[in-house]
Amino acid sequence: MHERKWSLVVSASIIFTSVLFIGSLSYAHDLVWPGDKLKVLFPKAESFEQKNLYISDVQKADLENALGSRLPEEDLKPSIYFAIVKASQDARPRKEAVIMFIDALGESGKIEMGIVVSGKGELIKIHLFENKEPKSLAQPDFLKQFEGKKASESFKVGTDITAPGAMVKSAQAVASGARRGLLIINELFRKK
Repeated sequence: MHERKWSLVVSASIIFTSVLFIGSLSYAHDLVWPGDKLKVLFPKAESFEQKNLYISDVQKADLENALGSRLPEEDLKPSIYFAIVKASQDARPRKEAVIMFIDALGESGKIEMGIVVSGKGELIKIHLFENKEPKSLAQPDFLKQFEGKKASESFKVGTDITAPGAMVKSAQAVASGARRGLLIINELFRKK
């Protein structure tokens, strides 16, 4: 009887730990402070401020309507980072840009990207971090196409985005992820 109780306790512990671990994978961006990634995205920042936010049901409906698809579960509790800058040594710090990490699914798997959005609600920059796609997808020629884009634009490969080579599906995954992040930030901060 004692062995059976012990076996049940061990089994329950394994299941509980597995659920915690698997559940935390969907929020992997939040597990470690992304300081190095933030500096890559906005090198002139003096510091970064993190805000953990929640998407309300109304915001979710608005976002899904704009996207034409369901919002991934991990995007319902986004971590947003403000890039803090100072114009001069004596100036007060101010928030210059908003940064968010987004996952997209390319032909070869997950693409983790960081997006930087201006106070006007326009994309400043995107950068691919985790990426198993061919290197041409992370080249500046492709990524620069997103600079200055607004959420109202289509972000469609063949329309306003040119895919590198024949990488249409992966290029569209990056474009859709960038637009999704931009829409989320604009929805959270009412820049439409």
